[in-house]
Amino acid sequence: MRIGTWCVTAAVALLAGCGGGGGGGSQGASLPASTPKAYVLDSVVLPASAAKSVAALSAAVRPAAATLVLPQWSEAKQASVGEPGTPTQIGVARSLSATQTADELAQTLHWSQAPDGGQVAAISITSTGAYGVRLGLLVESLPDAAQIRLYRQDGSKAGYQTTGQAINEAIARNRAADGNTQAAGTWWSPDLGADEVTLEIGLPAGVPASQLQIAIPTLTHAYVNLALPTEADLRATYPTKSVGDAGTCELDASCADRYASERNAVARMTFVGTDGKYYYCTGTLLNNTRGDYAPYFLTANHCVSTQSSASSLRTDWFFRSASCNSFAPNPLAAVRQQGATLLYATSVTDTSLLRLNETPPVGVTLSGWDARGTAVVNASIYALHHPQGDWLKYSEGQVQGYNNCSTSGGGISCNAGNLQSDFLGVGWSKGTTEGGSSGSALFLGGRVVGTLSGGSSACTATGGIDAYSRFDHAFNNRLKDWLAQ
Repeated sequence: MRIGTWCVTAAVALLAGCGGGGGGGSQGASLPASTPKAYVLDSVVLPASAAKSVAALSAAVRPAAATLVLPQWSEAKQASVGEPGTPTQIGVARSLSATQTADELAQTLHWSQAPDGGQVAAISITSTGAYGVRLGLLVESLPDAAQIRLYRQDGSKAGYQTTGQAINEAIARNRAADGNTQAAGTWWSPDLGADEVTLEIGLPAGVPASQLQIAIPTLTHAYVNLALPTEADLRATYPTKSVGDAGTCELDASCADRYASERNAVARMTFVGTDGKYYYCTGTLLNNTRGDYAPYFLTANHCVSTQSSASSLRTDWFFRSASCNSFAPNPLAAVRQQGATLLYATSVTDTSLLRLNETPPVGVTLSGWDARGTAVVNASIYALHHPQGDWLKYSEGQVQGYNNCSTSGGGISCNAGNLQSDFLGVGWSKGTTEGGSSGSALFLGGRVVGTLSGGSSACTATGGIDAYSRFDHAFNNRLKDWLAQ
């Protein structure tokens, strides 16, 4: 089902009727520049025919696992909100002294014969007190035919499986984009929502264990609970408000049915940075003129700027309340953990465009966008985002002006600009943004017109201004190469 009408034409002479944009530098994957088919496009809903099922963890006899246990992490266990223009930290890197090298891991693993004639080994790693653990597998050599399974020892059904080939392809993407660094050579296991995770490696008959050269020098320890809270947990923890850790002035997006289409395009992001730490941001699916449902995903460069981080991306869909201000979580909530391919990243407009490696769940919206520069001063706009990684919220306000901003060196700094500037200054009359909202889209009339970089707004700072990078400038720099061809 398509929503609205496309402003699309194959005739170059008619493009002026759809408007234009300008300005700014860029970097990213090389594609030939060409005239876009459109400067404005409406939303489309992902149909069941375009979705793919998510593979379940196969049933198998689990081998005895070697065990490593890290002690309780003693630092503060709340989201670490950095300066505006930086992602919100939700986990730390912890070193694993026993598996720093491939030789050390090989000495730890105990191989046994598998029912198919191959061999299998497993290691259980606990980071005591974590809400989730992601193992950083540093890959030197991994047979394509290897089977990688991750699960918990507590009997939970949570699990994940992949192949050596899939991991090798991810590592190759990382190295091609980021160079031969340790971060590029690391594959991050998915978060299974507990302080323990078991890594199982299966090798087919005829493949010796000597062909496996991997280490696990580090893991991420999540000190924030990423799971959907239960209704009972919410009522017990937040008796005076309907949702989690976001500020009290934030507004439940499930109350804003006028944004019913747009809110299904927004996902909470979690990812591992090149520093090995765990972070929150927000991103938005975008439609394209080919109408092929390609899962293009827009966020901020200060969130994801490397292929290594993109490969670690997890997205949480329909992460909101079941109904307006309710304590019940949305039953459609779904997780995707296969990462993304980084197509374009620039600090000039603080923009990153990714293509998700896994199809989002049925019913998501691929959002429309407007590259005509329609987000002018005093225009009424709204945002949909995950402040503090909380359930989806909305904010409403107006464009206050144009800004020149810099996001280099960490954080964001802005000063007054003009019509040619790459950023918009936005003020809120309802709601606000917080850490975790970074990378979320700004909407005007159902279409994306900007991406959140940072700012001074807060529930306790009425009149604060947020900086959004201009979609029209990012579009004309490079996004058109994917979205309007």
